[in-house]
Amino acid sequence: MTSTQYDVIFQQVVVLLKKYAPLPVPIRDDTELINELGFDSLKVMEMLNDVEDVFDITYPLNSLSDLRTVKDFVKQIQTIVGNS
Repeated sequence: MTSTQYDVIFQQVVVLLKKYAPLPVPIRDDTELINELGFDSLKVMEMLNDVEDVFDITYPLNSLSDLRTVKDFVKQIQTIVGNS
């Protein structure tokens, strides 16, 4: 997987996160989804639906517990896209 693919996924994820984030903060690789963006479980599920549609993937819900930062999320999406 290339860094170009990572960058493309990152940009798409940022757009989705901004749509759902209740707090207007800059979104970087190390931005924390819960602590900095203020996501609650409902926002996470709504956003995941969009992620699945945009990337045409099925996101494994058991992977949610591994998410802390935007980078974690992008890397997981990148792995799922690469395996599909």
